[in-house]
Amino acid sequence: MNKRNLLLLGFAMVVVVQLAVPAWMIIERELTLREGQVFKFKTKPVDPADAFRGRYVMLSLEPDTVTVPDGGVWRYGQKAFAVLGTGTNGFAIVKRLERTRPAGEPALQVSANWSDGKSVHINWQGLDRFYMTEDKAPAAETAYREHNRRTSQDCSITVRVRGSVGVIENLYIEDQPIQTWLKNHKGK
Repeated sequence: MNKRNLLLLGFAMVVVVQLAVPAWMIIERELTLREGQVFKFKTKPVDPADAFRGRYVMLSLEPDTVTVPDGGVWRYGQKAFAVLGTGTNGFAIVKRLERTRPAGEPALQVSANWSDGKSVHINWQGLDRFYMTEDKAPAAETAYREHNRRTSQDCSITVRVRGSVGVIENLYIEDQPIQTWLKNHKGK
């Protein structure tokens, strides 16, 4: 094989890799939405001054604290996997934190924020934004903020989990998908 053919082959391989990576990211997300197990998370209030950046609704999920037997050994920013279950109220619970990805159980990657020795405060990675179309996002953000105050808190999201991949499926206000809620409350 001459030098030119080797260069063409190398170029072709680079192109294939550059196309394969984003293609796999899309496929993995779509497979998760199609085949993943559904978990419903409560959301909690977010500081309204920081709540809206761009065209998405800023979310903060509950539970955000996990009781652990070894709370004192968790460091800020340490990666972990939150093993998920469903509580009696139908919302997601964290059964336990694992340092490595558990096999055969739905788990999402989180990071440790701080620990008080008995529990670890966690950040849900990749589940803090619900993207919407540009024309609906501002109204959704306002509705979300109003309905997620400490006195109301009737907002939630559903997340599809497949293995350790989680994708937000929908945002709910008063148990209605946000799109339906906005349509029903237009002009109110």
